[in-house]
Amino acid sequence: MKRKSETVSPQDWLTEIDPKYSILSDIFGASIVKTSPEGAPMPGTAIPEDEPLILFRARDRNAIKMLYHYRQICLADGCNEFHLVGIDNRIEAFEKFRDEHPDRMKQPGVTKGA
Repeated sequence: MKRKSETVSPQDWLTEIDPKYSILSDIFGASIVKTSPEGAPMPGTAIPEDEPLILFRARDRNAIKMLYHYRQICLADGCNEFHLVGIDNRIEAFEKFRDEHPDRMKQPGVTKGA
């Protein structure tokens, strides 16, 4: 957290979700935005509030299987390399979490929201 006397840049308000998207927080609230390769928010790229989103956590023991399946669907659909690299990034991050934290892996819903 920055002190009030320190300079705050747009990157200080970002929480990275993955290399493509971040949560941008400001005095008006928070939104999910695309970020540039340099990590800066890209103007006009906020996901509209009426667009449904889904969140998969790395501790969900079924999420990695879902990501592999989604990658196959995207390949069959002809998705570009940029998108496939993004999926690969999430697969790698989820597998790393699984390998480093086997005690935290859970069946989805077993903790009933915890």
